[in-house]
Amino acid sequence: MAIVITNGNYYIYLNQNGKHRKTKDVTQALQYSTIKEAIRYMNHAPIKTDGYYVYDTFTNHVIWKHLTPEEKIELQEQKNGIGNVKRRNNGRIKRKKYSQATRKLIYNKYDGRCQLCGRKILFSEMSLDHHIALSMGGVDDVSNLECTCLPCNQFKSNIAPELFEDRINDIFMYQMEKKIKQPWKWKAVHKLILSCIV
Repeated sequence: MAIVITNGNYYIYLNQNGKHRKTKDVTQALQYSTIKEAIRYMNHAPIKTDGYYVYDTFTNHVIWKHLTPEEKIELQEQKNGIGNVKRRNNGRIKRKKYSQATRKLIYNKYDGRCQLCGRKILFSEMSLDHHIALSMGGVDDVSNLECTCLPCNQFKSNIAPELFEDRINDIFMYQMEKKIKQPWKWKAVHKLILSCIV
């Protein structure tokens, strides 16, 4: 994933003096290693980045932007809709119960593999995960369910899918850095891994 900041015409880049500037050349665009890093810059320089957004050049999707007043109202209305979801006495969202036949269909759809770690699991070990968490506005419907193992489902919790991927990448990179004791080896491996996951 290549994370850049753009307004659709210009991209943020670093000039020779290390100053943030704007360019029309996407190849010069500053690529951020994480979404959080790009958001941090956007929040640090709100006037310079007015009308800009964080963009993934690999998937061609806007992944974060400052909201307009209208978008804030729309988001609040969506949140209010989430608030109308049926809840238990303890405040937790009341989830649908899916039949064994439905669970078997989901298991077969994903070939019995956990969709978070890729491990082959038994049907009895399967946990149903809402791809987009109910607390994040996801629907409690078969179209939003995937097959996971229980440890992965519990680890993911209600994190948005793209933030979960970033978290896994951050954890992996940190653990690898701790294991590889020679700094020169880590620099080479780090670049190679980033080229594969970015």
